[in-house]
Amino acid sequence: MKFINSVFAEMKKVTWPTFNQNIHDTTVVILTSLFFALFLGSADWIFEQGITFLSK
Repeated sequence: MKFINSVFAEMKKVTWPTFNQNIHDTTVVILTSLFFALFLGSADWIFEQGITFLSK
C-alpha cells in the first residue's frame, strides 16, 4: 500500500504538458518521421538503381 501511495504522490508532482505543447511535439515527431522515411526510401531506391545498373 505504501508503494501505491508514493506513486500517487509522485504523479501529483508531475508537470503535464499543455494541449498546445502536445500538438507541437506530435507535429514535430510526425514531420521528422516523414522526412526520414522519404530520405531512407529515396536512398534505398538510388542504391537499388545503382546496383541494378552495375550488375548488367
